[in-house]
Amino acid sequence: MLVGTASFLVVRLGLSYLALPATGVRGILTQEAIDHEQAVTEAGIVYQPVDLAERLSVSADLSGTDRKTVLYSNGRSHGAIRVEQVVGLIDVERKDCFPLPLQFQRDERCWFGGMMFYQDQLALILNPSWALGELADAATVLIGKAKQTVEATPAAIGGSC
Repeated sequence: MLVGTASFLVVRLGLSYLALPATGVRGILTQEAIDHEQAVTEAGIVYQPVDLAERLSVSADLSGTDRKTVLYSNGRSHGAIRVEQVVGLIDVERKDCFPLPLQFQRDERCWFGGMMFYQDQLALILNPSWALGELADAATVLIGKAKQTVEATPAAIGGSC
């Protein structure tokens, strides 16, 4: 991978396109391969089920034939993230990653690390720690940090990936 690029796995939930940093992707399973209510064990690692649609309050049809489960790890936590569709693995030039606009000032600063365009769609870059539920226990602390992040986040292009 070139220094000027970042790799992401782009997925779709409802009408929302989301990007997960590719370094954490450990596999993609079909709907037939697993029971979505149970943890998944793959290569000796237990991946806890993650209902990202519920966490984001997004309407998603997770009964379709394209639905997949992304096995994701950030080194500390491991999750089996259900998605409607895996769109693809892409490399993005860092100059094409953008910070969240200033109207995002609260909890969503913890949820997303920025945004980018994939084809003609806006894709939000997920914060892997939040997506895997690591931040749920520290919500009060993070709200204060989110306000600090808004003030400290430069509005520079390319600073989000």
